[in-house]
Amino acid sequence: MKSKLLPITLLFLILLNGVLIFILLKKPHEKLKPNHTQRNFLTEKLQFSEIQEEKFLELDRQHKTKMEQIDHKIRNQKDILFNSFGKQINIDSLASITGKLEMQKDVEVFKFFSKVRNICKPEQLKKFDEIINKAIKGGKQRPPRDHKMPPPPR
Repeated sequence: MKSKLLPITLLFLILLNGVLIFILLKKPHEKLKPNHTQRNFLTEKLQFSEIQEEKFLELDRQHKTKMEQIDHKIRNQKDILFNSFGKQINIDSLASITGKLEMQKDVEVFKFFSKVRNICKPEQLKKFDEIINKAIKGGKQRPPRDHKMPPPPR
C-alpha cells in the first residue's frame, strides 16, 4: 500500500510545485492596472451609458497626456534646481516656475472634472458632486481593521 501511495504523492507535489512556480513567474495579480480600477470607479458609481463612458475615456486620455507633460516639466525644473549646487542660479525663480507648474496641474484637474461633470445626466450630477466633495475632504476617518479607534488628535 505504501509503495503505491508514494509515487502518487510525489506526482501530486511535483504538479503543485509547477503551478506555484508558474504563478510566481507570471505574477498575473500584478498585471492589473490601478488606474483602470480608478476609471471604473467613476463610471460604475455614476452608472455611465456606453456613450458617456466613451466620452469619459477620451477625456481621461487627454487629461493623462496633459498631466504627464506638466509632470515632465516639473521634473526638469527640479533637476535643474538640485543639480545646481555650487552654481550661481536664482533659486527663487526656479521655485516660482515649479510652483506655477503645480498650479497648472491643479487647474488641469479642475478642468478635467468639469468636463466629466458636463457629460453627466441631470440625475447623475448629485452623485458626481458627492463623490468629488468626499474626495476633496479625504473621506471619513475609519477605524483600523482591528476595530480599535486611533488616539484622539492632540
